[in-house]
Amino acid sequence: MITRVLCLLFLLALSSGVAKSQSSIKGLTPGKSTRVNVENAFGPAVRQISATLSEYKSNLSTEQVFVQYQSGGNDIARIEVVYSYAVERSVVLKSLQLTKGSIGWQINSKKRLEEYFSDSCVVLTYLGGDASTGVSRAGFYSRELFNNTSVKLTLSSKNLPGLNAASTAKNSSAQPTPPVADYDTLITRANSATQSRDFQTTIKLAQQAMAIDPNRPEAYQSAGIAQLYGLQDFEGAAVSLRAARRRGGSVLFIVNHDHDGSFGSYCQGTLQIVNFGISYTSNTESKHSFLISHDSVTSVGVNTSRSDFSSFHIKTKQKGKVGIVNLAPQTLTTGESNLIVELLNAARQP
Repeated sequence: MITRVLCLLFLLALSSGVAKSQSSIKGLTPGKSTRVNVENAFGPAVRQISATLSEYKSNLSTEQVFVQYQSGGNDIARIEVVYSYAVERSVVLKSLQLTKGSIGWQINSKKRLEEYFSDSCVVLTYLGGDASTGVSRAGFYSRELFNNTSVKLTLSSKNLPGLNAASTAKNSSAQPTPPVADYDTLITRANSATQSRDFQTTIKLAQQAMAIDPNRPEAYQSAGIAQLYGLQDFEGAAVSLRAARRRGGSVLFIVNHDHDGSFGSYCQGTLQIVNFGISYTSNTESKHSFLISHDSVTSVGVNTSRSDFSSFHIKTKQKGKVGIVNLAPQTLTTGESNLIVELLNAARQP
């Protein structure tokens, strides 16, 4: 059940607005657009990492957007979209309209596969060393940067590591769905609708599953994720996720974990609320992951002093030691913060 919900979350991280030739994102084309265009599209940077690299708030709740500018100027050199979870290659190719195939690949210094698409100036980076591990980020490059980066490629996509495994998964997922649906089939179809970003269909299928068995939590989880991360319908998501919790299901949220008290440094991960407690799993820094029981939580609330990030806190007392964790929802909205705080407080009730 948890794996099913995680799959829904990372499939929401796909970008939109892709051009037929060189790819663009939200109307921004590296090599042609400038810092002013970026701020018009995304707003001001939420974090400046270096003189040329900044992070911006994405409209999608399960991805991070980084923009690299040309040294000494304001022209965009690269836009990097980092997904919260690895996404199947076939899904990304369809979403970004990468129909002409890649020109080659290489293994980078972190032992991760990079696949290069020349016509669109897009570079896909995989979670591991082959395509079967899934895409973890998509880079939109200027033509100049793409040409400079791709000079040492293995110039063939036919021997892309793991391509056969990824293709097998694609062919398997492309099989037609049986028209007559039981509960599990409806949930599978709801997940597929979320994968296609058809959130209204996700909700309709989840509602059909609820009618078959109103006591199982999965349908409420599927509906809640579509409402929260797809439609940003916080009121509807609250109803669905409350229902999932009452039926013994877990609920998951994508959050940012504060490291320095001001979110100048943070890591992204998954906050999970289950019957016995609360867990946070960092995507990148395991030392910040934690698991605590509901009994050890002394208070949960929204941070009034950190309104820019709509953050919230969890205060704990374990073995006489007092602690506090500050987290911000990936949507950076008070609606999601209030929902998380409500569900955290409800989980603490006997």
